[in-house]
Amino acid sequence: MPPMILAASTQRTVGLVLAVIVMVGVVIYLLFNFRIAKREVGSEIELAANRRQYADDAELETRILDKALGWSLVSLAGIALVLPLYWLMEPARQENAAYSWVKRFESRGAKSYEEACSGCHGPNGVGGVAAFTLADSEGQFVAQVQWKAPALTSVLSRFDESEVEHILNYGRPGSPMPAWGLPGGGPLTEQQVHQLIVYLRSIQLDSETIATEVAAGVRAGARKIVTEADPVSVDHDEIEAAVDAWLAQAADPTSPDYSDYGELIFNNGAAQGAYGCARCHTPGFSYGATGDEATASLIAEWPQLAESGILTGYRPGTGHVGPSLAGVGTHFATADRQADFVRSGSAVGVGYGNARAGTGGMPGFGSRTDDLDVIGTTVRSRILTPEQIAAVVAYERGL
Repeated sequence: MPPMILAASTQRTVGLVLAVIVMVGVVIYLLFNFRIAKREVGSEIELAANRRQYADDAELETRILDKALGWSLVSLAGIALVLPLYWLMEPARQENAAYSWVKRFESRGAKSYEEACSGCHGPNGVGGVAAFTLADSEGQFVAQVQWKAPALTSVLSRFDESEVEHILNYGRPGSPMPAWGLPGGGPLTEQQVHQLIVYLRSIQLDSETIATEVAAGVRAGARKIVTEADPVSVDHDEIEAAVDAWLAQAADPTSPDYSDYGELIFNNGAAQGAYGCARCHTPGFSYGATGDEATASLIAEWPQLAESGILTGYRPGTGHVGPSLAGVGTHFATADRQADFVRSGSAVGVGYGNARAGTGGMPGFGSRTDDLDVIGTTVRSRILTPEQIAAVVAYERGL
C-alpha cells in the first residue's frame, strides 16, 4: 500500500494531515510577510516617484485591521463548521460509495449471469436443466441427456467464495459445467468472475427458506414410500398424516426405517439436487437415473449407456462426478469423523479421512464458520441439521 494511502487510512489521520497542512501554510505566510516587511524598512521616509502613498497608521490600525480580523473570523467560522460536518459525514460517504460499487458489481454480475449461467441454472439461480452429450472413453457418442443444473441460491452456504471462484474458472469435469474464467480457457476476466460472485451473494436464501425446501424434498420421498405401502388410500389428509407419522418414527436412529430416512436425504431432489448427495455420488442421478424404473427406462432409450459402461443400472452411491461411497467406513474410522466432513466439506490441499488432500469439490452441508466480511448482503445458512447429517452418514456407511 502506498505511504500516502496508508497515512490516510483513518479519519483521525486525515484530520491531522489537514491540520498540519494548515499550520504549514500559516508559517509560510508569516515568513513571507516578514521577509517582505524587512525589505520595506525606510520606505516610509522617502517615497519613490513610481509608488503611491499607502494608508497611514491610523487607518491601518482601524479600518484595514478590522477588515483583516473580520475575514479571519469568517475563515475560522468556516473551518469550525466544515471540519465537524466532514467528520460526521465522511463515514457515511465512504460507506455509501462502497455500497454503490457493490450494487454496480451486482448489476454487472447479473448481466454476466443472464448471458452465461441462466440457460442452465435458471433465472435468479433457482435451478434448471442443461442439454449434455455423453461420450465413451474413446470420445464416441453415447447419449443426449437432460442434466439437472443445481440451484445456486445456496451455493455460498455450501462452498466458500474461493471454491466458487475455482469452479467458475475451471468448470466441473464430467458435467455440463464449463470453464468460464480465463485461467481455465473461458471468456470471463478475473473481475467479471468476481462480479458474478458478488451477484450470487445477492440471491442467497435464508436459513428458514432452505430448511423449508429441504423438508419439502424429503417429504416428497416419504410420500412416495407411504403411497406405495398403501396404494388404496387416496384421501389427501390421511396421506399427509401418514407421511408425518412415518417421518417422525423414521428419524429415530433406532427405527428400522432409519436407513430409508437417510436415503431420502441423500437423494433429495429439491432445488435440482443442490441439497442432496446423489447428484454427485450416484451414476446418472443428475440426468434421470433416480431409481430402478427410471434407470431402466433411460437405458432402454439409450442402450449405449450400458454398452459403454457409463450406466449399467441403478447403483446408489457408487460414484458419478464425485467418488464412490462404497466402503466409506474404511475411509473414515468413525461415523462422527465422517459427519464432521459432511458438515464442513473439503478444502483445497487439506487432508480428510485417511489423510487425502481435498480439492474443494465437496460442499459443506452444516453450519458455515467462514462468514464473509464484505460490504452488501450475503447469507450463510445451514443446509442440513446435525440429525439429518447423522442419518445420511448412517445410510452411506451401509452402502
